Amino acid sequence: MIPRPKQAVVLAAGLGTRLRPLTLARPKPLMPLWNVPLLERILRLLEGWGVERIAVNLHSLPEAIQAFLDRRDSRAEIRTSYEPEILGTAGALRPLRSFLGAEPFWVVNADIAVRVTVEPLLQAFAAGHGLAAAWLEPKKGPRTVEADRRGRITCYRSPTPGVPGTFTFCGLQLVSPRIFEFLPDRPFCTLVEAYENALMCGVCVQGVVAKGSFWDDAGTIDAYLRLHDRGAAAKGMPPEERDQQLVDGGLASGLWVSEGAEVAEDVRGSRSVVFGEARVLPGSVLKRCVIGGGCVGGRLDDVVCVAADKAGDDALPEALDELGWSPRETAVAFLGTRGSNRSFWRLYHGADRVIYIRYSLERSENARYAGHARLLAEAGVPVPQVLAELVERRCLVMEDWGDDSLQKRMKARPERAETWYLPVVKALARLHVEGTRRVAAESDAMLEPPFDAALYDWEHGLFETHLLKERYGLAALPGDVARELRQVAARLLDAPQVALHRDFQSSNILFCGRRMAFIDFQGLRMGAAAYDLASLLYDPYVTLTPELRVRLAQAYEVCAPDLHEGVVLLHIGAVQRLVQALGAFGRLASVGQTGFMRYILPALQNLLEAADVCGLDAVGGLAEELIARETLMLL
Repeated sequence: MIPRPKQAVVLAAGLGTRLRPLTLARPKPLMPLWNVPLLERILRLLEGWGVERIAVNLHSLPEAIQAFLDRRDSRAEIRTSYEPEILGTAGALRPLRSFLGAEPFWVVNADIAVRVTVEPLLQAFAAGHGLAAAWLEPKKGPRTVEADRRGRITCYRSPTPGVPGTFTFCGLQLVSPRIFEFLPDRPFCTLVEAYENALMCGVCVQGVVAKGSFWDDAGTIDAYLRLHDRGAAAKGMPPEERDQQLVDGGLASGLWVSEGAEVAEDVRGSRSVVFGEARVLPGSVLKRCVIGGGCVGGRLDDVVCVAADKAGDDALPEALDELGWSPRETAVAFLGTRGSNRSFWRLYHGADRVIYIRYSLERSENARYAGHARLLAEAGVPVPQVLAELVERRCLVMEDWGDDSLQKRMKARPERAETWYLPVVKALARLHVEGTRRVAAESDAMLEPPFDAALYDWEHGLFETHLLKERYGLAALPGDVARELRQVAARLLDAPQVALHRDFQSSNILFCGRRMAFIDFQGLRMGAAAYDLASLLYDPYVTLTPELRVRLAQAYEVCAPDLHEGVVLLHIGAVQRLVQALGAFGRLASVGQTGFMRYILPALQNLLEAADVCGLDAVGGLAEELIARETLMLL
């Protein structure tokens, strides 16, 4: 009989960033899986294998994990190892060397869901005479590991991940004390680095694919929800728990409710989990949701939220006080960050919903959003209502118009483009006409500085720096192109100057039924009407036919006959706007927001079309060259 190790390390220090906002107040190892914390499941597994001494490393929210361990009736001796700075999966072992002693030990990630028998790992470790035996998954995960026919791992970072014959490193291994010989000489290091060092010295790690086992990574929202699906649960859940849940209806309903949560009997759920002190009102429908706190109601799709008092935002309680909402009863879902140094949250208070915005003063325009909203509303322009503003705290609360943007509608029903766009161009005409009148009537209207030669030149520089130089490696903006762009700017400056949205694209136009609203108008300033009109009609996010552009431009002119020149200069405005957009796409891609890269090619194609209409041969020639370069990059 192969002796079983008596000691183990459970890696529980991770920040859990992929599970935020759930992990803002609850550490990832304490996330409930089938109503039992992930860490509890790992500890039960190790104790069932006869482990007597377990070390748990801590970093994120260590007090919560320590309190959990202190309350637990443990069969094994458990000690914690706090890391002021995260040390990595191998660096975490260094402070525990004396605790682990001279015998083999288990190393297990705290964020995995696992059902596996111990014997295959013990046998592989004994037979391999190597450094470790690591559990490998042949079907799920990134599959970056390669192994030979005898199961010895030959590569940990496969150049062809995901192909047949590659495996996923599962975060469960039996390790020899020799591992300390191969740790990199720096505080932070990973087990993969240590294993690679060993491999270069001819010391192997034995890979194990255990038949009848189950593994999944619970470290992402998608994985967490996937694990609660009936199929995954039936495979991974211990039989006694599965039987109980079948009785309770958890598997059949698709809605998992942990102890402490309150869900009305008629709530319907699909791939959803409710835990903590969350409350779901009667009649609600949840689809792909994780509700970790607060009170929610209505239909919720793809919502991940926590209670407002657990969100870690120091200004949020004051904003909620303005609304008369209780932080404990308010749920908060992070929507992401956008340009201009702003972050967005959706707040739920029962069936009521609002948008909460935090902003930085790195962009002065952010502080003017509320004032712009009031001005536009008074001009009859459809914009969300500002419900609260805390200037000193740099936050505001807006009416929630949902996520049904013009961009999304065009993606779903492009054949209805004219139906969607006609009211938009009419409202844009109202912004240009009535918004300009409001600006003229208000001596204290705080708009952004107007378009001038310097601002247009700055947009050209954005294009030159972030697209031509950084993306394509070109030396500079060609002289003939620069001359034509200066001509474009001059023509726009000679046109009548009106109040501009300045970022009037399909993603900034929201619909709620037949109603619509403009958002992201913090850049409101004076400029040529053609700039906004072109932003809409030559938008890289959607495709409009030339014929439809003509009809929509005509509809705009009917509503704003005094701005006829805005239509005449439509293609000139398109050249300027597309140059700016391409520069912005290049900049965003360079800082990791790669999603914008897919819009570069359509923007270049639109630029070529607009330049051809205007007779801008140099700009058109450059657009053709860049289209060829971008096409090759996409192959």
